[in-house]
Amino acid sequence: MTTTVEVVDDGPVRTLVLSGPRRLNSLAESTADALHDEVLAAERDPRVHALVLTGDGEHFSAGGDAEGVLEAADAIEDDAMIRFMRAYQRAGRVIWDSPLPVIAAVSGIAYGGAFNLAISCDLVVCSRSARFCQVFLRRGVVPDFGGAYVLPRIVGMQRAKALVLLADEIDALTAYDLGLVNFVTDTPDEARAKATQLAHRISADSRLAVGLTKKLMNVSSSGTMQTALEFEALAQSMVLGSTNARSAFEAFRER
Repeated sequence: MTTTVEVVDDGPVRTLVLSGPRRLNSLAESTADALHDEVLAAERDPRVHALVLTGDGEHFSAGGDAEGVLEAADAIEDDAMIRFMRAYQRAGRVIWDSPLPVIAAVSGIAYGGAFNLAISCDLVVCSRSARFCQVFLRRGVVPDFGGAYVLPRIVGMQRAKALVLLADEIDALTAYDLGLVNFVTDTPDEARAKATQLAHRISADSRLAVGLTKKLMNVSSSGTMQTALEFEALAQSMVLGSTNARSAFEAFRER
């Protein structure tokens, strides 16, 4: 049975749960498609202001589903593997590009594509049980879920190459030291609770301003300074016309 994506709402925070604990929440093509669709559905729902992404049970995810990978590789259609990869890529990109903040709560293993899916989120909380590995070369394949794009932007090129080429497993504290995670908790339940708390905290801010801030940060990480400044001016002009911003500045002026 393939891993599904379960949805749990808590006010303005929606939690997306990778649910397939018997398969260590491995990511099939259908899982990636479902994740992509649920993020878009959350974006369309004005009640949702933030997302939490986590795994069911003790683990976040073992990464790509081995059976699905082999089926795509053995398929008669010439473009089967490309279509398979596009599903993975859409899932990673929709999280990276979403105007909603996405916070990962990671425990147990986060291998391969699951590692890259987690770091595509805006914040990562993990428990001490978390173990991360860019396992791809052990399997004779290359990084997916956008890892070759995201990983060097977080840890720098040399550290990223070490993680990918050596394919060593790292623990939660090492991941924290490298800047891959923002917070480390003692237990998986505490990791999920911390991620939810952070999501609620961000949800209190303007949905428009949060989304544009996320976009501005992403633009600045990969474009020129001029591009970032142009988007900054556009974004600021948009939010300053909002009711939330005007109310905040009027309250500040009165103080």
